[in-house]
Amino acid sequence: MRHSITTGKLLNIASILLAGLLISCGANKRTEFRRDVNFNTDWKFTLLDSIQSENEENFATEKFVDDTWEKVSLPHTAHIEPLVVNNQWQGICWYRKNFKLDPADKDKKILIKFEGAMQVADIWLNGQHLLKHEGGYLPFTIDLSDKLLFDKENVIAVRLDNRDNLEIPPGKPLKQLDFCMYGGLYRNVTLQILDPLHISDEYLTDKVAGGGVFVRYENVSEESADIIVQTDIINETPDAQNVTVISTIMDETLTEVLKNKSERVTLEPGSDKSVIQRITLKNPELWHPNHPYIYTLKSRVSADGKITDEVDTRIGIRTISISRSGGFQINGERMFLRGTNRHQEYPYIGYALSDNAQYRDAYKIKQAGFDYIRLSHYPHSPAFMNACDELGLVVMNCIPGWQHMGGDKFKELCYRNSRELIRRDRNHPSVIMWEVSLNETWMKEDFTGTTQKIAHEEYPGDQCYTCGWTDNDYDVFIQARQHGGCKDYSNGDKACIVSEYGDWEYYAQNAGLDQPGFKNLKPEERNSRQLRGNGEKRLLQQAMNFQEAHNDNRSTSAIGDGLWVMYDYNRGYDNTLEASGTMDIFRIPKFSYNFFQSQQDTEVIKTAVKSGPMVHIANYWDTNSPLDIRVYSNCEKVDLYLNDKLVSSQDPDDNAFTNQLAHPPFTFKMEKFIPGALRAVGKINGEEAASDAIQTPGKPSEINIEFDLSGRKFEKNKDIIFIYTSIIDQNGTVVHSYNNPVQLSIEGPGSLIGENPINAEVGRATILLQSKDESGEIKVTAKTKFNEQSLNGTKSIRIE
Repeated sequence: MRHSITTGKLLNIASILLAGLLISCGANKRTEFRRDVNFNTDWKFTLLDSIQSENEENFATEKFVDDTWEKVSLPHTAHIEPLVVNNQWQGICWYRKNFKLDPADKDKKILIKFEGAMQVADIWLNGQHLLKHEGGYLPFTIDLSDKLLFDKENVIAVRLDNRDNLEIPPGKPLKQLDFCMYGGLYRNVTLQILDPLHISDEYLTDKVAGGGVFVRYENVSEESADIIVQTDIINETPDAQNVTVISTIMDETLTEVLKNKSERVTLEPGSDKSVIQRITLKNPELWHPNHPYIYTLKSRVSADGKITDEVDTRIGIRTISISRSGGFQINGERMFLRGTNRHQEYPYIGYALSDNAQYRDAYKIKQAGFDYIRLSHYPHSPAFMNACDELGLVVMNCIPGWQHMGGDKFKELCYRNSRELIRRDRNHPSVIMWEVSLNETWMKEDFTGTTQKIAHEEYPGDQCYTCGWTDNDYDVFIQARQHGGCKDYSNGDKACIVSEYGDWEYYAQNAGLDQPGFKNLKPEERNSRQLRGNGEKRLLQQAMNFQEAHNDNRSTSAIGDGLWVMYDYNRGYDNTLEASGTMDIFRIPKFSYNFFQSQQDTEVIKTAVKSGPMVHIANYWDTNSPLDIRVYSNCEKVDLYLNDKLVSSQDPDDNAFTNQLAHPPFTFKMEKFIPGALRAVGKINGEEAASDAIQTPGKPSEINIEFDLSGRKFEKNKDIIFIYTSIIDQNGTVVHSYNNPVQLSIEGPGSLIGENPINAEVGRATILLQSKDESGEIKVTAKTKFNEQSLNGTKSIRIE
């Protein structure tokens, strides 16, 4: 099986080349049409509370002088927040951009697309108000064609308001929301410079199950698959046009494997038409979570032998079914959906992640052993969706909503969100369920019935599965474990999935299970909200909570479950992080991360991330470490050695908390602490298949620096990565007890974002590194003091 990531790399190269064809930059070569032209650079920005509010009425005009405003590029957050966000910034901010167009484009169709703007966006061009868009999580497109100037500069102005609004989903005020909705133009903005005869925009066209390119599949097998391609063409020329659509399927190396030319259709001026092609591909590579194969569909519009438009759509050929009796099946193979939930925030910068950072988040989720993710509680970035396609993460895609129902306007926006979410993401092979429901919200049947109907209108056929928190209209019932999960659930052949588990039931102690081992623990010790710095005992308790709940979920009718949550995140109104993540807010693993890794079968080989046999010792082996050594492994047996002497050779644990697990952990009981090296060897059929080793930490000696790339190179133009600094002893072992401040500095085309100095947590201190708009080398230096002794570390990284 070939690597689908290759496709992503090639597409990155293609997008870089395309971005070079900027609006008007004196290029010698230009195409007649240009799609997805990067519009992220050279913006000006200000917060309303930083200037005189009475001047606001002038901000949208061409004559306003914005020289004192901050120069920014997108994605951009309106406000850099502290690590722990309490009372997140809310208010009004403005963006302005001057740009000039090539007069040769005067007769073109010119659109601007915003991927996301939080959350009420008013847009002006040259002082003329164009649009008010309400909702911060989905894209919107504006037709600029007849409003642009070609003899001088244009000015686009954007006013954003992210204050509480009960009538805009999710609607719940920040002080009760329990997650943050950060402000700003936090996703990409692009221009589309098109021939008047072109493939329509799915948002502007606003056709049910129409607009743009829509790809579906029938009769899918390893022998053949029927690909149904629907291409919506719009004719904005003054004459009738005779049009054909040429659809070309390319493999992951972008080599043509099949081409189909539609029958010719005639479009009258001002009309649009959907052209439908049925293409049969023999011996297709099927998309699957273990080998997510990506084809590229190239759709070309031809009129009288001239290509007037071209759109590339990444597709994955697969068929799914979901039912109580059959579970979740993909290409006829049944899978239990072991998954997690994610909030899309980063520390400090909120939602303003680079596309590469979105990929790295998905990469870590897949590397943790998860094959499924619920995008709680709103649509996530298009770049994250692309990463799920590439990496093989199946997705429950959600409209914005949580514990709030507004009035008629709120409902209408929910209906619009349901349509636009499906129009945005309908071609992603990763999406298997549409949560067109408001999470943990009491909804009347007229609301649930309407969103159910909308979803099946927008995605006709038998490959659309809706899901919701109420058991009346939706195709799949979703329920958090603390509300009962899928235990004793039965409603015909309707499937049930555990939407959330592992956090609240342990925080509130209403798990519904006998937990004799937990009764003497203090509330702060027994719950799953554990920071990495809370110590081994509490991190092991979190892992045990997750294990117990996952084990229980496997005993029910659930077709899958979603851990709450993948990453620690900010609650917005509290002085603590919500710390039930299996990784912390800096994406550093806790012990529970390795538990989920161990639930993968050894024979499953994934093309996108490391897989196969694994073993991990969940212990620091220091003087205060637990003497019950927990080892996570998917092997048949594990041998544990202390200082190269065999302690024990054991089978997996067998108890009430392991009886449904794919691979229970191994627990070794040590009589006393003896410093030195622990080594665990996982065996299959009596042969070593994997190993892990840890060593008792010594005194701090130096600082080790790592750059978190997670499958993507560090690139220029606002890419962002974590810098991990570790205080290590002379053997390279992290000194987990170290918590002194670490100071970081850099030389080169980048900037640091975050607390600096920052206190080390469990021997590690983390900060964000953001690239500038030039290639080059960045040198990072870290310094700290231990007993008046200076410890140092340096490392360099190149921006491509």
